[in-house]
Amino acid sequence: MLHDALGDEGIHVAQLIIPGGIGGGDPDHEPDALADRIWSLHQERDSFRAFVGEPPE
Repeated sequence: MLHDALGDEGIHVAQLIIPGGIGGGDPDHEPDALADRIWSLHQERDSFRAFVGEPPE
């Protein structure tokens, strides 16, 4: 996987999976909430995959 291949070079790769799409009235799927989750993945760098609707680790 890309995160494994690039990890030794100090490059962090992350994926945010958004089941059901963006928006639609679910607060977790609103653009601002998604931006916060992506920023969290960038800052924490403790996982490479996260799902919207699951609490951040």
